[in-house]
Amino acid sequence: MKVFFLTVILQFSFAQMFAHSINLEQMYNKLDNLIDHSSQYIDNHENNINRLRLYLSKAQDQRVRYEESFKLYSEYKSYTNDSAIVYLQRCISIAQKMHRKDLVGKCRSLMAFQCSSSGLYTEALQILRQVSTRDLTRMNGLSEYYIAYNHVYQELGYYTRLNDLKRKYIIMSDIYRDSVYNVLDKNTEEYLLCKESYYFSHKLYADAMNINNRRLAKVTPGSRNYAIVAYYRSRLYNINGNMPMKKYWLIESAMSDIKNGVMDQASLWELSDILNKEGDIDRSLKYIRFTWECNNKFGTRMRSWQISPLLSIIDSNYQKQINRKNQTLTVFITIVSLMSLMLLSSLFFVYRQKRKLSDARNELRRINEKLVMLNSKLSNANDNLDISNHELSATNQKLAISNQRLNESNRVKEEYIGRFLSICSQYVDKLDDFRKMVNKKLKNKELQDLFTISKSTEFKDKELDELYANFDSVFLHLFPNFVNDFNAMLKPEFQIHSKDSERLSTDIRIFALIRLGIDDSSKIAEFLHYSVNTIYNYRARIKNGVLTDREDFERRVKDLGLNS
Repeated sequence: MKVFFLTVILQFSFAQMFAHSINLEQMYNKLDNLIDHSSQYIDNHENNINRLRLYLSKAQDQRVRYEESFKLYSEYKSYTNDSAIVYLQRCISIAQKMHRKDLVGKCRSLMAFQCSSSGLYTEALQILRQVSTRDLTRMNGLSEYYIAYNHVYQELGYYTRLNDLKRKYIIMSDIYRDSVYNVLDKNTEEYLLCKESYYFSHKLYADAMNINNRRLAKVTPGSRNYAIVAYYRSRLYNINGNMPMKKYWLIESAMSDIKNGVMDQASLWELSDILNKEGDIDRSLKYIRFTWECNNKFGTRMRSWQISPLLSIIDSNYQKQINRKNQTLTVFITIVSLMSLMLLSSLFFVYRQKRKLSDARNELRRINEKLVMLNSKLSNANDNLDISNHELSATNQKLAISNQRLNESNRVKEEYIGRFLSICSQYVDKLDDFRKMVNKKLKNKELQDLFTISKSTEFKDKELDELYANFDSVFLHLFPNFVNDFNAMLKPEFQIHSKDSERLSTDIRIFALIRLGIDDSSKIAEFLHYSVNTIYNYRARIKNGVLTDREDFERRVKDLGLNS
């Protein structure tokens, strides 16, 4: 037992070293190229068949007609199942005319093998029951007879779900396999194939690999027999989960099948299943569709039963992948469009604020000029008129308040414009970083990550929180006593106290915007991302808690912080 495991470990260690030297992507490209040009290999196969048909049509001697019909069977064996059976029937008819019972039994055995390969197990057993071993010889028919029986029971044992029948079929398969060993030379391909299948089914994988190595050394790369040996080799690498080597030999087998015009594409079907599970949907769909087209040409129910569910699954996965890509593309187009609109809106807002600032400065200059003129007139009038100190003081106070408000407006706008220009610059940088991230993930085909990022609202929530934090910081810097002054205008039960002294609550933020002159509920709702009705409700609730006249409340809010 220790020797067995040591042998397996050594063999697969060498396989791992070989796996590092192969480039599967290059192998896939070669396979894709062969599939794209498969029509020329099919044409070559058809030309061989047409040539043999011509020879058969000209043949007069029964022996020659038998030989040409048997060659046509060999060409059709893995190309078109029904035609292979038809030419075997012709071979049987010709052999009967030649009174060659050995050839009749041989062809019936081959027909039974062809039937069992396509899932016609009952028909295969009926055909074999017509064969008598007394009519067969070691040279003609006996090995084909035992191989056919071994194969049909092996297939029945593999596919049945009834344990009692499975055990019975496996026993029968082993019995006929032993008979194969007795009639075949130990160096023939048929003998070695039976031996490898026996070792594999009995989990003697090291022995199976040794036999496969012998078979591989006997076949020509690219031949039909090479494709069969490569397929069996892939099964052995599947035992220890060596997926690169399994895929390598499946690709080798599939390429040899295509070159030889083989329509019974077992290797490519299994490779397609692996790629589908690994998420390579495009290539998997290409391979399974090609396999389906080949199977339609070969024409067996067994392959159709195997391929149909996988084709349906892969096609469904492909449609889901297309939908995900379309959704991702739509989301990113929407995000980029929205960000572009936000940028344009910000630039427009900055432009408007600059215009307002310029107008405010001009107005301030005009008022200051008027103030100088008025002071001059008052000074001149002082020399000539006896003006009441009380009236002069009141006038000066009004002028001082007006001047203070203008200076405050100028200061607030300069502060906010500076901050908004900085935010706009930051948003431009963030948009560029986001573009680079999207470009990188698209290049790496990390579509699932992009879909997850676009699906989340975390980015929007984070940016809104940062926007409000900037607003709160600037506002509290400009009006540090606003919250206390605001609460002083409310009844105790309606007063608002924030847990974070650096942040404003939503109620305070609404009236902070009103303090800045933005008193339109729709504009406030747009800035805070609330509905207009919600803003109305906030304003109404706060007004209900004022100490004095609620109708004059918002005007008095606009005067808060004048002396800050």
